[in-house]
Amino acid sequence: MSDEEAIESETEEAASEATESESEAVLDADAATQTQSAEELRATVEKQQEQIDELNDLLLDLSTRVADGNSMGVCPDCHGAVIKVNPWFRPARIKCTDCERVFHTY
Repeated sequence: MSDEEAIESETEEAASEATESESEAVLDADAATQTQSAEELRATVEKQQEQIDELNDLLLDLSTRVADGNSMGVCPDCHGAVIKVNPWFRPARIKCTDCERVFHTY
């Protein structure tokens, strides 16, 4: 075997070892410690659900206030128009014109 053939075989071996080492799995210790447990995720979901419920209540309150000022609000159930209805012989109400849900009675 000549010197050139020996050098070529050594470089081929080094290249194959480099590709093999690249394909091995590497454990990232920082990422492993940052994974959240199922309990932490459930707590996060519960907290977000409470925030969503609070925002829905605020939207309903805002729509009712807007309808009280003789403007139109938005029904959170059917997205219909929420208006103030003032009949002659019954008390005034704020209700949805589509689903007939009553939000406030005077």
